[in-house]
Amino acid sequence: MKKLGIISGSGDLPFLLAKSVADHGIEPIIVQVTQNLSPKLEKIAKHIYPIGIGKIRKIIRLFLDSGIDEVAVIGKIEKSTLLNPLQLDTAAIKILSNLPNKGDRTIMMAAIDYFEKKGIKIIDQTLFLKDLLPVAGVLTKRKPSRTEWKDIKYGIELARQVAGIDIGQTVVVKNGIPIAIEAIEGTDATIERGGALGGKGIVVAKATSSDHDFRVDVPTVGERTLKLLHQTNGSVLAVEAGRTFLLRGHQLYQIADQLKISLVAVN
Repeated sequence: MKKLGIISGSGDLPFLLAKSVADHGIEPIIVQVTQNLSPKLEKIAKHIYPIGIGKIRKIIRLFLDSGIDEVAVIGKIEKSTLLNPLQLDTAAIKILSNLPNKGDRTIMMAAIDYFEKKGIKIIDQTLFLKDLLPVAGVLTKRKPSRTEWKDIKYGIELARQVAGIDIGQTVVVKNGIPIAIEAIEGTDATIERGGALGGKGIVVAKATSSDHDFRVDVPTVGERTLKLLHQTNGSVLAVEAGRTFLLRGHQLYQIADQLKISLVAVN
């Protein structure tokens, strides 16, 4: 049976990928690099190996010894782990020491280059998960107001610019004013900060750079994001069509309707 290696972070995506891979008749071999292992993942994959993300040599050796030459990297991986030298092997230290900066994309591209030089191809995350990518349009019953549409267009463009300089992917705007921009703190903290500063009616936009590499990351929205937006009195969540994973799409749309949030996918 053909095998696919999966470097698994936290969240639901590793399970969804492993299930899709198994449904395609391919055996998933999991390297779990975070402490939060999904119980559902254990039901899908027979082989799960807990190895720290900074142990690059050990991960590569495991895959090569298992006859694996293609790997997907998926799930949330805390960047702060890579800033702790005690959790890094010599390969990881070498990769980081040669970087011009420590942006997420810069780190991941250097790691991918290292893996591929060792004979392991890193595949696009969307290859087995295309059903999670939304088409363009308003995905909920509640449609944005004229003012919200202006903020959506501005927010998506601003998020693309922020992503283009490798800072983050999420911005919070209101009435044409940028309220919060994501950096190392992550999406949730950005929304919380945006809500505290902007108050009722904030618009959250999530986007990628024009040259985004989907082997590295696919922006992802799930129930947690919607509920957090609701808690901060936000009104709209805008994402890029065909470039964002929506977890459990139809269920997500129903939750957004219940919370009176507009969920919009834009080109």
